[in-house]
Amino acid sequence: MIDRLEAPPVGPAVSVRFPTVLRDTLHPGFELWTIPRPGVPVAAAMLVLDRGSSADPAARPGLAGLASDLLDEGAGARDALELADAFARLGCELEVEVGADVTTLGVTTLTRHLPAAISLIGDVVMRPRLEQADFNRVRELRTARLRQLSRSPGAAADRVFLEAVYGAHPYGHGTLGTIAALDGCQLDEAREFWAAQLASAGAALIVAGAVSHDDVRAAVDPAFTGWRGSGPLGQHDVGVPDAPAVGRVLLVDRPGAAQSELRVGHQGPPRRTPAYHALVAMNAVLGGQFTSRLNRTLREDRGVTYGVRTAFEFRRSAGSFACETSVATEATADSAAEVRREFASLRDPGQLGDDELARAKSSLTRGYARHFETAVQLARAAAHLVTHQLDVRTYDEFVPRIDAATAADVARAARAVLRPDASTIVVVGDAEQCRAPLERLGWPVVMKTPAF
Repeated sequence: MIDRLEAPPVGPAVSVRFPTVLRDTLHPGFELWTIPRPGVPVAAAMLVLDRGSSADPAARPGLAGLASDLLDEGAGARDALELADAFARLGCELEVEVGADVTTLGVTTLTRHLPAAISLIGDVVMRPRLEQADFNRVRELRTARLRQLSRSPGAAADRVFLEAVYGAHPYGHGTLGTIAALDGCQLDEAREFWAAQLASAGAALIVAGAVSHDDVRAAVDPAFTGWRGSGPLGQHDVGVPDAPAVGRVLLVDRPGAAQSELRVGHQGPPRRTPAYHALVAMNAVLGGQFTSRLNRTLREDRGVTYGVRTAFEFRRSAGSFACETSVATEATADSAAEVRREFASLRDPGQLGDDELARAKSSLTRGYARHFETAVQLARAAAHLVTHQLDVRTYDEFVPRIDAATAADVARAARAVLRPDASTIVVVGDAEQCRAPLERLGWPVVMKTPAF
């Protein structure tokens, strides 16, 4: 008889074997990766350009995002509507994403339509129109989005935290930029940025699914003839930012707010850190899953939040580590202090039991294979390898290396990375109620107004 009040036993971990990747250099600064996966006649194509928002000029945060947003507004002989219709006739749409380090363009379509889809992507990046009317409309839409976000406590907290962690470094702003920067931007700046940065960057086209490498290459060669990229992808280096050496509290006033939006964290390592697997295991224990320590403490024991999470954002040169939650206003200072205490506790190997670590590792490894089920997932996984210049065996090694992590490994990584006494606490809430309790934490409280 099955006892449904007890969790079923956890089975053994199964390692993932990432499919074979076939690689070619087609043009200087342009690589082709194919991941043949016979079966469902679907293919995903993703073009990775070696520039992201960190390439924005200091006076124009958001320029990479604005220039990239113009790409589907017309290319070659097609205007915006004709281009959208051309993709739709292939059963797909173009997705453009701008991150800190790279910009990606992707489509998913039936394999028989892949050559036509690649040709359209080639048009978009080789012959974008970048016209004034489209520029005006896209800039207005992005400005409206910023005005909308300025009313969101979560967006305000994220903005203040990002700037606090990275300062004036190129990582210190988001992809939308600011209203002031957008208002001052002209079409010529977007065109020049596209030509000098994105269109001249190293690039990799990744195609995964029911494809053959030779067929993909035959479609790619004519679509990207004349590519102007210089150097291999991964060459763009923005350097390591200075990290704040002391703890501080940054308070954004939202009079009358019943809850406080809370961020606690600091700068973190890049993706290529040797401690990656120990840090991922540590995060799962701390706040990376629903049964993690912080969620049990703040949600279940204290009842001051609906949920809390911690996460690393790994970037190429330096990342960040943060706890994110919203808590009842009267619990703001105590919750921030509890987060710091939990940060500190994991630095001591005696504070992490084998059973707790085993559960955290199981949550990471037992479902790991689901990240590689579809052509889109495979293409995204390969794009991550390209972005951070990781070995193709990275995913094969994940399960065994997580399983091998010990409490001592986790504590060692936590001591190297977690900085509870030099964290930044960001609070977006009612300053009249929050400020005095926050000051009693012993750190200076600075009032902030985020720039949108």
